Amino acid sequence: MDLERELRRIAEAAGAFAGEGEEVAGIVPAEPGNGIHLYVCAFGVEAQTSWLVLDATGVPVQDRSLVHDAVSIAALCEVAEDAAGIEPDELRIASPALLDELGAQGGVDVAAAITGATETIAELARDVERGYKRPLS
Repeated sequence: MDLERELRRIAEAAGAFAGEGEEVAGIVPAEPGNGIHLYVCAFGVEAQTSWLVLDATGVPVQDRSLVHDAVSIAALCEVAEDAAGIEPDELRIASPALLDELGAQGGVDVAAAITGATETIAELARDVERGYKRPLS
């Protein structure tokens, strides 16, 4: 299944978890390791954001470690793309392999950007945990 079709399917699944007045604001596909495909979903209503990570079947992930890994690799890849000056021309899955590729293309700039973003990424992970739509174990 192509990624665009997969994202539409996950967006539909995510919509079922939207609260009153919320809508799915964004979805980032992530593969934190071992071939596990996860989808970091942001939900928005006014100035508030809530979060949910769905697995490939559209089921909410409640494992704190998997949620943290998915959010972290998604954020790291975003930082690396920005630092490498790369505008993706197609959908991509945030993964360690993509991060390595971006590091090879952007070199020192990517490494410096990632180092500089460490605390910001950690804060994002904490925000996701605070605004998570399900209990985490």
